Amino acid sequence: MFQNDCIFCKIIKKEIPAKIIKENDHVMVIEDVSPKAPVHYLILPKKHIINLNHLKEQDRDVTWHMVKMAQEIARDIEKESGKETSFNIIANNGADAGQSVFHMHWHFISGKNIYLNGLEL
Repeated sequence: MFQNDCIFCKIIKKEIPAKIIKENDHVMVIEDVSPKAPVHYLILPKKHIINLNHLKEQDRDVTWHMVKMAQEIARDIEKESGKETSFNIIANNGADAGQSVFHMHWHFISGKNIYLNGLEL
């Protein structure tokens, strides 16, 4: 389930501190340490999977729990702001796509139109 040398696995096991936004049995959401928008969270499955290319049939529930968590985060932001929340979900898959931590995760980005001047993070 966990990989000993993975920083996200260590965060999930609470061996390394991080600002936890929300958590359940399947997913943890933390604040990105280098935010690119007013709201920039990382949605981490608690099961160690390298990236989308490494998902297996038995992992199909992992992505569903991640989607449900993204919806919950959006609803939480909506409750605070009183208006519908627009957001992006970004998944970098592989080093050439910008993945630097090889534990699948999604960037939840809100509060910034990343396409206003062409794709810009």
